[in-house]
Amino acid sequence: MEYVDIFAEIVSVMHQDYAGFEEKKGWDHPDYFTRKIERLQTNGLMTPQLFTEIVNEYLISFKDRHLYFHLHNSEKVEAKTCGFTVRNYEDTLYVTEVSEENRFGKGAKIVSIDGQSISSIRTMHREMLREAHPEREEWDDIMNKAKYFELIDENGDSVKLEIRLYGRAPRQSTYAIDFINANTLLLTFSDFEDTNSIMNLIEKHKGDLLESKHVIVDVRRNRGGNAHAFSSLLRYMFKKGEKPISEPKVREFNCSDRNVELFLEQAENIRSSTDHEETLKMIEFAEHQFKTYRNQGFVAFDFSEFIAELENNFEGENNPEKVIILSDCYCASAGEELVEMSKESSKVTIVGRATMGINDYSDIVCLNWNKQFSLFYPISRLEQKTEIDPIHGKGIQPHIYIKWTPKHIEEDIDLNQALKLIESKGDF
Repeated sequence: MEYVDIFAEIVSVMHQDYAGFEEKKGWDHPDYFTRKIERLQTNGLMTPQLFTEIVNEYLISFKDRHLYFHLHNSEKVEAKTCGFTVRNYEDTLYVTEVSEENRFGKGAKIVSIDGQSISSIRTMHREMLREAHPEREEWDDIMNKAKYFELIDENGDSVKLEIRLYGRAPRQSTYAIDFINANTLLLTFSDFEDTNSIMNLIEKHKGDLLESKHVIVDVRRNRGGNAHAFSSLLRYMFKKGEKPISEPKVREFNCSDRNVELFLEQAENIRSSTDHEETLKMIEFAEHQFKTYRNQGFVAFDFSEFIAELENNFEGENNPEKVIILSDCYCASAGEELVEMSKESSKVTIVGRATMGINDYSDIVCLNWNKQFSLFYPISRLEQKTEIDPIHGKGIQPHIYIKWTPKHIEEDIDLNQALKLIESKGDF
């Protein structure tokens, strides 16, 4: 299949099947990208990596972090990355994580890219950064496309380095529950993708959770997944007699023919990967809804029966006495749902920064081409959109906001603050 044909199908998805296509009509400019793809393909310059970058640049127009295009590793093709991540602080990019790159470490400072200052890049390429507040900006796309950058080393000397692209290593999930002192458990979840593993871990530590006075839950880099994965954790977030009080948010599903087919295919995969009863019931109900309303546009699915059943069976616990959740702008999707639901508990305090804020459009499906490319896009929308905070972005706001600074690279400022709150024995 030709690149231009794949792109035409992507545009079709974005104009008919994507959950935000009505609200965002006219936001994109597909003709510009079509001409670019045709020109590169005619001149023999197009590669799978370059095509992936062009498609993702096109998708940025929709301003939806639940929307992305992936290149898969294969015998013929290897997805590339610059091998490190950065975060902006006062118009300097600080290296926060180093994976494949080995010429410098965490804490290195980048002051220019391709001869341009960070402040000028922020002005010229605001849309590519996806966010308005510096600590929430996403620099991956810009770094991966750059030719060179200027770095300040540990001696304060300026060094000019070429960008090297490396094969992207697969991301590993982290699910951990550990005591960090006699009365405090630290729970870390990098995602909520493996429902069975997460629920088994929580069940295994049931006694520890009930005997601990304090629990800290770290979802600062939680990539999301299945909200049912953390359902058994919620009982420890609420006191006896308490439960989440917010009215369920109404979601409308785009029941286009393509979306129905992709969801049914996805449902089969979920069914074969979990035996979680509530998840399977919800999947079966959603399958019936999609089949019933196929090609009838946006339809609000009524999940009230399932929600009422969960609420009736819900019972909180008095222990742990206090729960602190660590959040950041990298906490997305199902991770945000945990933060939002837990925020309603009288014993929970959210510490850190606002979550990513991407659940306006949700319920992602995946469309594949040649086992090489995948488009991930949401098929449901909230009737009421997420509010936007003018200071540090949209998402679920913390009770205690901690500004990100380069000190976070050297020490875990957020975790230290959580431990100070616990040690103070105050009513936080």
